[in-house]
Amino acid sequence: MSTPNTTTLEQAHAAKTKAATLLAALPVVGIGLTRIGEGYGLKVNLTECAADNTVPLHVDGVPITTEVVGEIRKR
Repeated sequence: MSTPNTTTLEQAHAAKTKAATLLAALPVVGIGLTRIGEGYGLKVNLTECAADNTVPLHVDGVPITTEVVGEIRKR
């Protein structure tokens, strides 16, 4: 059984800056804030699948979810 997420919005904002630095070498097209359970977390959008275990599950205790969204293009 996992522990409930109690991350505050302020903690997620602070972790977003650090995550951007940590994930700079990956095919990231966006990092945003999202609700995860009762708290907040980061959502990392990728252009393609990253190699196994390259995206951490947490940054400073803030949970991370990922989604492969492909290239972002202007319409």
